[in-house]
Amino acid sequence: MPKSEEPVVRPPGEEYVKEAVWSAKKRRFSTVWIVPIVALLIGALLIYKSISQKGPTIQISFKSAEGIVAGKSVVKYKDIKVGKVTDVRFSDDLKSVIVTAELNKEMKRYLGKKTRFWIVNARLTAQSVEGLDTLLSGAYIGMDPHPSKEKTLYFKGLEEPPVILDDLQGKLFVLEAADKGSLQIGSPVYYKKLEAGKVTSTRLSKDGNRVLLDVFVRAPYDKLVRSTTRFWDSSGIDATIGPDGVEIRTASLTAILSGGICFGNFPIFGEGHPVKSRHHFVLFKNLKEAKKINYNRELYFWVYFDGSVRGLKEGAPVEFRGVKIGEVVNFFLIGDAQSADFRIPILIKIQPERFTITGENNKQSSQVDTKVFKTLIDKGLRAQLQSANLLTGSLLIELDFHPDAPPAKLKKENGLYVFPSIPGTIESLKSDAQKILDRISSIPFEEIGSRIDSLLRQLDDDTLPQLNRSMKQLNSDLLPSFTRLIEHSDRTVEEMRKNYLDANAEIHKKMLKLLDEITRTSQSVKNLTDYLNRHPESLIRGR
Repeated sequence: MPKSEEPVVRPPGEEYVKEAVWSAKKRRFSTVWIVPIVALLIGALLIYKSISQKGPTIQISFKSAEGIVAGKSVVKYKDIKVGKVTDVRFSDDLKSVIVTAELNKEMKRYLGKKTRFWIVNARLTAQSVEGLDTLLSGAYIGMDPHPSKEKTLYFKGLEEPPVILDDLQGKLFVLEAADKGSLQIGSPVYYKKLEAGKVTSTRLSKDGNRVLLDVFVRAPYDKLVRSTTRFWDSSGIDATIGPDGVEIRTASLTAILSGGICFGNFPIFGEGHPVKSRHHFVLFKNLKEAKKINYNRELYFWVYFDGSVRGLKEGAPVEFRGVKIGEVVNFFLIGDAQSADFRIPILIKIQPERFTITGENNKQSSQVDTKVFKTLIDKGLRAQLQSANLLTGSLLIELDFHPDAPPAKLKKENGLYVFPSIPGTIESLKSDAQKILDRISSIPFEEIGSRIDSLLRQLDDDTLPQLNRSMKQLNSDLLPSFTRLIEHSDRTVEEMRKNYLDANAEIHKKMLKLLDEITRTSQSVKNLTDYLNRHPESLIRGR
């Protein structure tokens, strides 16, 4: 028989527990959990929204972060806040300051390689007061955004605020200059004293020998820039002293203070052709240099002068009868210690394209036509130092014909012909003055003085006493007779006045009577003449 199952012994209340557990599984979701779940969802949504709207974080390197404060300073574009500074720290080498800024989301697409940042502080320029609002709000970082496919989050800040061109129409040109002068970023560019653009940047050329300036010329002035256009520095005051007096030129007060550039077109260089953006031009020192014509042919000569050349400078003009045909290139001093002979070779260049000489064999050659040059020298062509300006004492070299000059031979030194010279006007004046002084010094002033002294003594001892005696005799003898003569003349004149000029004198009355008779006779003759004119037949018939 199978064993009967033994009853399972259960602890008291087990059935109740099972029933309770089973009953709990059967209960519905409690509403108590709704509040924390909704709060969790809202928090997640806010976190997602914050993360999705968060803009890019960039780093900008500056040499100095003057006025920039983390958590306070902002980033602005066109005076609108586009970000804020979150951190300011030193670079690892302590040579620069790294500014971390968080930008708005919409600025992400404008973080290209050409995007620029700079610190804006209050500063006074020649044209205006910039950043005046920073006196109250503090310094901020300016931004010049540029969209680009190549994005970057690391930038090098500018030391000076750039020129913001925005969407201005115009062209950018590159000017090459020997030095920067007083020009700076923002300096104006003028055309006929009208502001036509600005200097946007300055930098050195790759070889370091020239300064390159980027200038932006806005429309419609950019159409006036052609291949023959000349640019020149108009900074400061350009003053010249000429035959017409002192001439002062300047573009504007701004150009005096902060520098400026002018450009223009001159008929002498032709019309030229239009140029594209970033075309290179030469920046001349002044208007005079800009108008100067560049000549291809240059002939070089040596000139020697015996006297001093003080006042002669490199670039001094070489003129022929007042017309500039060249300039002084260089001069120096050479001497012989044994003979104590010193000379000053002056290197001059003559530009044949400035004039025309008939009879030249080759007018395009860079060599001197020996035949023509010898003919001119034989005719008396000489070089002479003359004063260019009496106020400054500057000199020039004048070429002209002097038929009376001593003969000169054609000769060369160091491969160049020597231009014969004659003493300058100043040297001639010195020579003439020296001759006059020599003649004056040869006059025997001491001998003349002794003779004059002896003559004066003789005059004082002999001549003057005799003259005194003669005067005394004249006073004692001749003066009384002369006095009586004058008195007799006075009486004679009085008698003539009484007898002839007085109205009661007899002769005066007779003269008046005679005049009356002459008047009546003249009237009778006139009447007779008139009657005969009217009745000429009375001469035959009678009255």
